[in-house]
Amino acid sequence: MSNTPRTTVHEREPDGTAPAAPSGRLPALDGLRGIAALAVVLHHTLLLNPLWPANLPSGEPVTTTTGWLLDYTPLKLFTAGWEAVMLFFVLSGLVVTLPVLAKKNFDWVAYYPRRVARLGIPVAGSLVLAYIWVAIIPQVTNQPDGTWFTNSSTPNLTWQYFARAVDLFGGDGQINNPVWSLRWEMLFSLALPVFVILALALRRWWLLALLLAVGSTWVGLRTGADSFTYLPAFFIGALMATKLDHVNAFADRINARRSRHAIWAGVVLLGAFMLIASWLIGPEFSGSDELRVGLRALTPLAGALLVLAAIGWRWLAAVLASRPIRFIGTISFSLYLVHVPILIFSVYLFISLPLIVGQIVGVVISVIVAVGFWWALEARSHGWSRSIGIWASALYARSLDRSR
Repeated sequence: MSNTPRTTVHEREPDGTAPAAPSGRLPALDGLRGIAALAVVLHHTLLLNPLWPANLPSGEPVTTTTGWLLDYTPLKLFTAGWEAVMLFFVLSGLVVTLPVLAKKNFDWVAYYPRRVARLGIPVAGSLVLAYIWVAIIPQVTNQPDGTWFTNSSTPNLTWQYFARAVDLFGGDGQINNPVWSLRWEMLFSLALPVFVILALALRRWWLLALLLAVGSTWVGLRTGADSFTYLPAFFIGALMATKLDHVNAFADRINARRSRHAIWAGVVLLGAFMLIASWLIGPEFSGSDELRVGLRALTPLAGALLVLAAIGWRWLAAVLASRPIRFIGTISFSLYLVHVPILIFSVYLFISLPLIVGQIVGVVISVIVAVGFWWALEARSHGWSRSIGIWASALYARSLDRSR
């Protein structure tokens, strides 16, 4: 782009935060990411319960009032784990695309090794920890087959599980469930030029582009084609990056109105409703499968609305940028990476006690470990990845000089 957007996000990863807050950052997005990470943690914490609705066989009625309230009412916002990951993907598309648009001569040679290191170093560190957590206590489940806890347990741990988890393209996340989403982060990162070109080509027809993205998500959900399901969310974020100057102008027009708070509240409510609409129809609604898929396809668009509100609504931006929420945002990537093995470990550690003991202890340990993981590895990986990018760019420049 010939003109740099008025509001910019310096290069940072969608799954973590940069060390300092340089000029031009959108700190509200850190807070939004932190809230989404908490939803993922609560989602997995509740899945530890074998009676939780998601663990019940298809067609079996929900047996707990709490489960029904937290899964099929607006309270689902607090436990919407899959939807929160889709929000992560929208944020990724936005913040990874912006630096490309802000520089006429973007250094792609530095970008690729830097990005791979930025994602790969924390992931590798989390997998080492996951392997240790799984190895400490034999994971012989006392829950029925088919529950999330049983499926996520690893009773016969071997080193091959670690190798498969490190493989961010064809492996599996048996020892650390959240790794599945990092595969899509990596794929998007490697294909970033394609996403940028598509977003730039379609930015004038942005409404059509959004409809195509929603349609692609529906196709993916309907057919089980994961590329169609997840990559459109990144594209919507990239499209927002190309239109950020228009987003700011739109926000300014709303903020000039007396009714601005009511309008922005409506945007948030619409986004929140669309995010969990597939759950609000309830588990018993006749013919709900097709309707549920259709509503679920709106998830990345819902994420875009929430990002729009976080950028444009000054009151919400101030709340999201407040110190406690930004703290959660700062450690959100670390928390996302480390929490599942700890939750499962804690349940096995207190397997003879009521489940809630393991759940509470697991959440507390997850937050503590996430803070340490961020300080010891993730925050340092920012500097390491930048150094790797600088080294790669210099190496490439020297090789060009020798060939002349």
